Amino acid sequence: MTTRALADNGLQDGARPGTARWPTPLPAGATLGVWAPSSPAPVLFPRRFERGLGALRRRGYTVVTGDSCHHANGAGTLPPADLAEELHTLLENTDGVIAAVGGWTLTPVLPHLDFDRIGRAGKPLIGYSDLTSLINLVPRRSGLVAFHGPMVVSEWGEADGPWQATESEFDAVLGAGPHWTRRTVATPGEWSDENLFWDREDDRRRRGNSGEQPARVLRPGEATGPLWGGSLLVLGLLLGTPLWPAPAPGSILFLEADGMAPDELWARLEQFRLAGVLDRAAGVLLSRVSGPQPTSSGYAGYDEILLRCLPDGLPVAAGFPLGHADPMATLPVGSPATLNCPDPASTPTLSLLRPRRP
Repeated sequence: MTTRALADNGLQDGARPGTARWPTPLPAGATLGVWAPSSPAPVLFPRRFERGLGALRRRGYTVVTGDSCHHANGAGTLPPADLAEELHTLLENTDGVIAAVGGWTLTPVLPHLDFDRIGRAGKPLIGYSDLTSLINLVPRRSGLVAFHGPMVVSEWGEADGPWQATESEFDAVLGAGPHWTRRTVATPGEWSDENLFWDREDDRRRRGNSGEQPARVLRPGEATGPLWGGSLLVLGLLLGTPLWPAPAPGSILFLEADGMAPDELWARLEQFRLAGVLDRAAGVLLSRVSGPQPTSSGYAGYDEILLRCLPDGLPVAAGFPLGHADPMATLPVGSPATLNCPDPASTPTLSLLRPRRP
């Protein structure tokens, strides 16, 4: 078995010294700010948005919606500088901020963010998809753990409420309940990537894919390091820019390939390989692929592509509940985790590691 350990403090040159710290947990009855930097989905799909807000309120949260949740201007919601200031204000005046939904318009907001101010607020920031860039930048620039987790419209707005595993993982990772220092991420067998058009077809629970794409070991080994990753599409937008949130050497990379055929996955992993990103990995795990499709020749070997592109000696797993499918795990980006892949006949595990409270 290969064992790789955390190699450095998880911060890039010029960032704060020390490992990323956990934000203040969400207390019982926490106030959550809702921010919509990525698309005007709250305006376009008001029924589902309100359903998501209602699900959060039933969990005991008080919900405050930002002005961005009530605007649809051109390709987005508010001007980028206004969206940045709205995030700063929400973080300073609530117990945490959750994204309304993903999309494509967060990237222009990033240069306007004050990462020192975000770090001083010390609050949880939750999202995925288009938020992938930000939740990786926050640990690197603010020294604060951020969370790859469910959003209001996409997960909390499900027709009959969020999937139970999505809720329980969210509560366990972000809540102020019984404390843990090591916790294994749940990998439920039933999941769904069915696409029901929001506010028109989503009047029922989505059909499950029980038994498809199980969590599996592709290469044995064990590794411990800070979590880094999310959508390959979104991470690729920042590669080569001053905002690129390079993974610390020795990171556990979790990658999502939503809707990609194997040839596109190969191309995107090759981009990361040529840029040296994969050389910083201590271990790699791939999400369940929502909307999987073969190449034009009929080839569908996602696992083979993953192994072809990754450096030798890394533990590798696939089939984890991340990103654009339900249920989904909540992962603390910038916090250490252990990926354990005992052998190809066993089930891999991802264990989150959390410092003891003082």
